[in-house]
Amino acid sequence: MARIRILMVDDQPVILAALKQMLAPESDFELKAVSDPADAVNQALAFLPSVILQDLVMDGIDGIALLKRYRAHPSLTDVPVVMLSAAEEPETKVEAFRSGANDYVVKLPSALELAARLRYHGRAFQNARQREQAFQALLESRAALELRQTEIERQKTQLEAQARQLEAVNRELADSALSDTLTGLRNRRYLRVYLDRGAAVSDASSGEERRRLRCADQLTYFLFDLDHFKQINDRFGHEVGDVVLIEVAHRIRKTIRQGDAAMRWGGEEFLIVARGLDASGAEVLALRILRAVAEHPIELSTQGPIHVTASLGYVNWPWSSEPNAAAEQAAEYQLAIGLADAGAYLAKLDGRNRAFGVLRGPDDGFSARLASVNLGPGVLRQEDGRGVHLILLCGPKV
Repeated sequence: MARIRILMVDDQPVILAALKQMLAPESDFELKAVSDPADAVNQALAFLPSVILQDLVMDGIDGIALLKRYRAHPSLTDVPVVMLSAAEEPETKVEAFRSGANDYVVKLPSALELAARLRYHGRAFQNARQREQAFQALLESRAALELRQTEIERQKTQLEAQARQLEAVNRELADSALSDTLTGLRNRRYLRVYLDRGAAVSDASSGEERRRLRCADQLTYFLFDLDHFKQINDRFGHEVGDVVLIEVAHRIRKTIRQGDAAMRWGGEEFLIVARGLDASGAEVLALRILRAVAEHPIELSTQGPIHVTASLGYVNWPWSSEPNAAAEQAAEYQLAIGLADAGAYLAKLDGRNRAFGVLRGPDDGFSARLASVNLGPGVLRQEDGRGVHLILLCGPKV
C-alpha cells in the first residue's frame, strides 16, 4: 500500500514541530510542513498530498479562505482537508464543513486520534482514486473481454462468481465516476461515454441501413445555465442554491426523452444531448426546457417560492451531410459545445430567460473554418444569415 502523503500547513513553527513529533512514529506517513499559508496551494500541487492538515486561524490568509482555494483547483478539489483549531464552537465547525472541510480536530489532539483520522481520510482518498482508475481500465478492456467470451463460457462454473462481482463493481464505478453526487444527473465524464456508444452503433451499420439511421445519428447539444444563480447563493445561502439545482435537475429528467443525456456541466450549468432531432424538433425541446425551468416557481420551506430562469444555446450537430459525419462528430463535439455556449451567452445579452439556436447557414466556408474561428457571440451575430442562422426563442413570463 502506498504511503499516505500528508501536507501540514500552520504559520506557527512550534505547532508544525509538535505535529511532526506526534506523527513521526507512523511508518506509512510521508510528512511535509508548510509554514507560509500563501504558498500552501503551490506546495500542495508539487507534493500531491493524500490529505491536508491545516490550522484554521493563520496570519495573512485564514484556513477557510485557503480551503476554498484548494477546492477551486482541479487537482486539489477532492483532496481531504482536516482543519486544526483551538476553537470548539459549533458555529466555527459548521462553517468549516460548509466550506468543504472533511474533518475538524481541536488542537492538539492525542497522537493516536490524529493519526487515525489522517489515516482514514488518506486511505479513503487513495481508494477513490484507485476506483476511478479501475473504471477507466474497465472501459478500455471491455472489447478484449468480449473476445474472451468463448473461453469464459468453458470455464463458466469457475468464473460465475467472479463475473457477478465484476458486474457489481461495474455498476458501482459507473454510478460514482459518471454521476453528479448533488443532482443525480450524469457529470462531464459521461459525455465521452455517450458519444462513443453512438459512434459504435454507427460503425456497426453499413450501406442502406447506415443511410436509414443517419437521421438518428444527428445530435443536438443544449447548453444552459441558471440566471442570477450567484444572487440566490448570496441571498439565501448555498444550501438553498443546492435545493434549486436539485429541483432543476428533477425537472430536466421529466422533460427530456428516453435515450437523451442530461448532465450537470458545472456549477449551475447543464448540458443536454439529444439524438435524432431536426431543426424544428430542437426548437420544441429548447422551449420545453425553458418552460420546465421557469414556468413554476421553486417552493422552499422557509424562504418561500423562488422564480428561476435559464439562458440556453443549442446547435444541431454535425453540420456536414457527408456519410462519415456521424463517425466524426464524437471527435468534434467541442465545436458543437462552443457554438451552444456562444448561443447561451447571446441569450444572456438579449435579456435572459430565452434561447438562441445556432443553425448552419448557406456559407460552407464558415463551416470549413469553424475550428479556427472565435466562437464568440459577436462572430455569430456577424455571420447570421450567412455562416449561421440564429433562432431566438423566448421563455415563459415570470
